[in-house]
Amino acid sequence: MNNKIIATAVLIVVAVILAGLYIATEHESNDDGILYNTSGQTVVDAVGRTVPLPDTLDHGIVTIGSAGPLRFISCFDACKKVIEVDEGDIKDSKNGRAYSYSYPFDELTRYHADNALESRTAESIGNLGPSLIVVQESVWNDYNNNCNILAKRCALIVIKTQDAFNFSDENGGLSADIKNTFNILGKALGEEERAAEVIIGIESIISDLRSLTGTSNDNVYVAGVTIQGSNTLNTTFPIYVPLDLVKGNNAYKGENIGGKVTLNIENFTQMNIQKVVIDPSSSDKIKEQSSQLVLEYLYKLNANSNTNDRIRLYITVPTIWDSINYDSSLASAYYLAYLLYGTISQDQLTEKINNVFTTFYGDRGENVFADMTAFFEQKSAANGVEMPLLKEVFITENNGVYSLAAA
Repeated sequence: MNNKIIATAVLIVVAVILAGLYIATEHESNDDGILYNTSGQTVVDAVGRTVPLPDTLDHGIVTIGSAGPLRFISCFDACKKVIEVDEGDIKDSKNGRAYSYSYPFDELTRYHADNALESRTAESIGNLGPSLIVVQESVWNDYNNNCNILAKRCALIVIKTQDAFNFSDENGGLSADIKNTFNILGKALGEEERAAEVIIGIESIISDLRSLTGTSNDNVYVAGVTIQGSNTLNTTFPIYVPLDLVKGNNAYKGENIGGKVTLNIENFTQMNIQKVVIDPSSSDKIKEQSSQLVLEYLYKLNANSNTNDRIRLYITVPTIWDSINYDSSLASAYYLAYLLYGTISQDQLTEKINNVFTTFYGDRGENVFADMTAFFEQKSAANGVEMPLLKEVFITENNGVYSLAAA
């Protein structure tokens, strides 16, 4: 009997000790025992939530949403901690996404459906137990219940979904939303100085672009823009960030409906155009009828003996793939300053574009433009056209089929 009493007493003591350990650590760890928040550091995210910050990122970062999270995190050293992303960031990673050239995210093995947080995905991420989850606001709105479930186990931060058109404010600086995103992530990732550095660097680039603005009467038609996939050459942007940054004249003067406008060919031929800039992502659409009609019109117009009517064509840096790439927009803006105003030389153009990518990605940005150039050279060749970045092109004709070749 005494032995039973002693054994029972020992079990009670052990239970009390274990309960005490649980109480002492319940604010330090989540359900999986991963260090969560002991410092009391918090951040207020884009939807006004006060989020306790993890003490360590060693358990990894998960991004959900193709319109912001991974693009912004790529500007920080913590991008090396990313362990799971949207499927497109692995299987369709290059194209115009400059950040995908800065770090090999396509080598990751964990991914989920783009812009989605279905219950199965939420359960998988919860079991993974990352240190930090970053979602864009549209994901938060569409999957609020699952976001809240994950937020009880991991630090989950919401950032604004990227706006494809409102990049800078009326004073020429970054928009308030973009600054706020950098600052939220800077604090969450323990890289507040880096956030400030990127903001200052980008605003310096915008200021430099403004200083390169001159005077030009040329109307620029933006062709084959990429939004919701690649598009034919009769698809244009009423609001084109690179053109706005250098105060150029958009040849399209009509209404902005849904971000892009697809013109019928008759309306296209009635536009007053001096220059065409073509998004190289459209190389897979050059053989489609709408693009062929655009090229036929331009080819015949340029063959006319009246040289004053000739429209010159150039290949720019793609600004959108799934979402806007602010860095590529700045690079394209420099090219437009070069084409419209001649305020920089070819050598300065390359130097300034490389500076854009190092501003965003530090040392990891040094080869971004060269790698992107090589990618699009191969992509356009595979589609039977020549569309080299930042080069003039001319239209060729062979048995009634029109194509593009480097000038």
